[in-house]
Amino acid sequence: MSTSFFTFLANFEKCVTVQEETERSMDDVMIQKAELRKQMLKRRDGLGKDYCMDSDRRILERVLEMKEYRQAHVIFTYVSIEGEVDTRGLILQALNHGKQVAVPRCGKSGIMKAYGIENMGELEPGIHGILEPVKWCQEVQAEDMGLVLVPCVCCSEAGVRLGYGGGYYDRYLPRTLAPAAALCREEMMAQRVPGEEHDWVMDFVVTEKRVINVQKNRAASPGGQRPVG
Repeated sequence: MSTSFFTFLANFEKCVTVQEETERSMDDVMIQKAELRKQMLKRRDGLGKDYCMDSDRRILERVLEMKEYRQAHVIFTYVSIEGEVDTRGLILQALNHGKQVAVPRCGKSGIMKAYGIENMGELEPGIHGILEPVKWCQEVQAEDMGLVLVPCVCCSEAGVRLGYGGGYYDRYLPRTLAPAAALCREEMMAQRVPGEEHDWVMDFVVTEKRVINVQKNRAASPGGQRPVG
């Protein structure tokens, strides 16, 4: 056999090895995410009611003070479920401020779209039991958003967010130029959140104690790229 054949075979085996190592690495990250999600959800279940109510109020205040909120004409926000940072007061405040409020509707295919609402009465339980806009609400395009408020199980100071594993926001956020802010109680901040290449890093993380400008930190870092992991 020719030398070129053995060279091809060696390169092929090297590619296979790299692919296998990549797949193992991805599997490891998924396992790490699942374990961290389990730990943090257990921690969330143990948070006191008074702490949650107070932190929610303070997070709302911090969001309302953000320049990005004040300048945005359209706010895209999740409708909170039990345990998450409450957004219902924020929705009402934004509507009172004359802003257009859009909330998500999630499809079975893993695709999320945004629809405008004029009041809380235009919400009904969706496919996951989460309140979603009723059928007559009009879709709001991703490019029209001014600020996106994102839920999380936990988040790191680097803006790496851990969600519930559906990937809805990781698919949606690359479609908009609007800054994304994760709302996360200080008790749910993690020193490190494992990330994958497709995970979309936040521009801001808002807790009851601070607004972390990940966007600014990223711009000051070499290359200014969105870090993952």
